[in-house]
Amino acid sequence: MSSRVRKPTLCQRHNTTTLVPILSLFLSGCMPGYRIVSDPPPARTCAVLPAEPPDAIINWYFADGSGDGTEHERWCKTLGPVEVAETPQVDFGSLEPGDSLAAVVWNTDAGAGYLQDFLGEELGLECTGDTPRLKPGFSHFVLLIQEALRRSNEIPDTPEKLWVTPPPVKEEERPGRRLGAPEVARECGLAYIYAAASRNGWQPRDGVREDKGNAILSTVSLSDLIVVELPFEAARRVVPMATVHGPNGDSLRVASVHLITTPPAWRTLKTGNSARLRQALGLVEALDLIERGRSGCAGDVQSASCRVQRGSARAIATVIAGDLNTWSTRETAVRHLLESFPDSPPLLEEPTRGLFPTDHLLFREGENGARVLIHTYRRIENRFYSDHHPIIAYFKFGR
Repeated sequence: MSSRVRKPTLCQRHNTTTLVPILSLFLSGCMPGYRIVSDPPPARTCAVLPAEPPDAIINWYFADGSGDGTEHERWCKTLGPVEVAETPQVDFGSLEPGDSLAAVVWNTDAGAGYLQDFLGEELGLECTGDTPRLKPGFSHFVLLIQEALRRSNEIPDTPEKLWVTPPPVKEEERPGRRLGAPEVARECGLAYIYAAASRNGWQPRDGVREDKGNAILSTVSLSDLIVVELPFEAARRVVPMATVHGPNGDSLRVASVHLITTPPAWRTLKTGNSARLRQALGLVEALDLIERGRSGCAGDVQSASCRVQRGSARAIATVIAGDLNTWSTRETAVRHLLESFPDSPPLLEEPTRGLFPTDHLLFREGENGARVLIHTYRRIENRFYSDHHPIIAYFKFGR
């Protein structure tokens, strides 16, 4: 049975905290409500994209409100399958008690970011020889990528439809091969999950079709794989999630997030300039739904115990991180996310794209899970040909 939580419009819930232009409110009324469901909505033929390998188990959560399903349907028909490798193909060693785990966030600007050099220079992963390895002194890592590129003719050959095939990302000239994130993960023996959000142009490049989305690459095994569709705002956005485990079975869920950039004028007027807020609230709702489902509350949201649990579920320590496309750390979407992730390190004020602090790592502790080493949270100075600076923080498991 589908677990549905119908959300009131933001005029009903957030009119005291959301600052929007009066003209926008006058023309748009209220921002459309959002709703996340755990079963494919009706009329969704591509609601659950196939996985590679086919036996991979991925739990999906869907946006199903205010036209979200219709738009997601049109976009996902142009995309290839989710790709998964739950276990590293190389033995990088195990996390030992006292070891730290690096959580790294980077918008790679599709094919522009030089992922191979980044892995080697910043994360100590040598994967140019016969057997990939971590250099001595470097930590295990999970790398959360936004605008991850995939080059594959498994991507459907679809007719040109400008409204669902955004133009390819303009790339800065750089040395070396141009590889997609799944290809780099395979070459380097990493565990990974890649979920496409949109095409990277309609026409093939060098004879190969391309899409782009979000990915998680890891030197440790990934479990409990999840993909969440965010409420639709001018472009499709999906969030892959996975769980990694410490030496004593402690858990840390990680989610690679990419919120919408500035939407077109018509959408700004319709939503009261709250596109990112709607997606941020949809993500929080999805995480609550995930936790309720795992505690047996998914179909019983009206019971007293489940009402108390909703909005405060902390079963698993969780990191959400990525390109939030924020102009300021005081933006409403970030402030609402911080309410649900109160254990986050102080927000970085340094710009990570152009003049703006667009990229962030947010965190909430769980029961006997990981803790963030706040002093390690920083911006990485080298952009490696992307238009974003990476950011990094270290975590330790246990208390």
